[in-house]
Amino acid sequence: MNLKLYLLKEKLTSFEKPLKAAILVVIILLAVLKRGTYINDQSKDIYAYEKAIGDLIAGKNPYVWTVESFSNPDDPSNHGFAYFPGLLYIFAPFYILHLQTGFPHYVLWKIPVLLADIGVGLLLFQIFKKKGILPLTTALLIWFFNPYTVFRTGYAYADPLAIFFMFLSLTLLEKDEVLAGASYALSIAIKTFPFVIFPVVILKSKNKIAFLLSGVMVGILISLPFLKSPQDFMTYLNGTLFVHQNRFIQGRPFLFYISYFYKIELFQIIPFGVYSLVASFSGWVLATIAYLSKKISNKYILSLIPFLTFYLFTPVFNRTYFMWFIPIYVTSMFDIFEKKRRILFYLSQILFFSFASWYLIQWVDGFHIWHP
Repeated sequence: MNLKLYLLKEKLTSFEKPLKAAILVVIILLAVLKRGTYINDQSKDIYAYEKAIGDLIAGKNPYVWTVESFSNPDDPSNHGFAYFPGLLYIFAPFYILHLQTGFPHYVLWKIPVLLADIGVGLLLFQIFKKKGILPLTTALLIWFFNPYTVFRTGYAYADPLAIFFMFLSLTLLEKDEVLAGASYALSIAIKTFPFVIFPVVILKSKNKIAFLLSGVMVGILISLPFLKSPQDFMTYLNGTLFVHQNRFIQGRPFLFYISYFYKIELFQIIPFGVYSLVASFSGWVLATIAYLSKKISNKYILSLIPFLTFYLFTPVFNRTYFMWFIPIYVTSMFDIFEKKRRILFYLSQILFFSFASWYLIQWVDGFHIWHP
């Protein structure tokens, strides 16, 4: 009997591997088809991207226009490119191809974004492939068919690129600190939001010097075109970092949602800058305390803490922000509930999907439009 059970288990195990691979392929194909319906969508920031890439190709500093545009109070919505130049470097070759062929650049730009989208799914597959078919399927579905993808139309964002390199850095952490540091720096070079988990990647690095040095090297390399003169460098810093100090309430931040709909004026009395500071750094403090007190050591669970505090307090919250932490959230929830009641893992995913969907479905205008 024991031999029969063993052979049956082996047979099921051998069948499970191709089944998981088939699930991955089917979900990716469905996700690509879903995103393909929005192939011609254009981002509202397309002019900022075009101008920045055009300036970069022409040898100009694109952040000159960024600084000027943020100082224009008459048109606060017409801002220049205000991130580090990683995205410009990725999109520039496709823009040159557009200039040579006439093929729409906004379609070509979706190629690296789609590859990163699939890349996040492949990383989740590597993490969940040994955890069972149902957890694996759940993780892949939550990423590829997240609430934004299901309830908001359009595929004109670049967030998956930063999410991919941030999540790749976490998966490499404690295995290859050089690649982890380089990947983390690349994620920030594309969009700045991965900075929220900075203390986590430092605390969990086995070789902190190697991690930091590789990240610094990547940072220097991407910044080289803007180191021609002190003025050039200061314009670069102003355009990537300091202009954000002048931002106003944008999108639908959670606390302001409560304030506007439930008439709690306290949230609007507190200065804007306080929210920005608390959102940016309170998670650093909490994650560091949790790690040093030996309460939490799991890198994904630690990374979840600063993301949750950022989401709660940030005065700038756009629709795509919901995607930023999904791979971390899915992985951390499984790690929390794997050895307890696994049903809670599935409930946590249903809870996130339901809440984010409810929030996005009702989202028409941002609060900065209602309350200038």
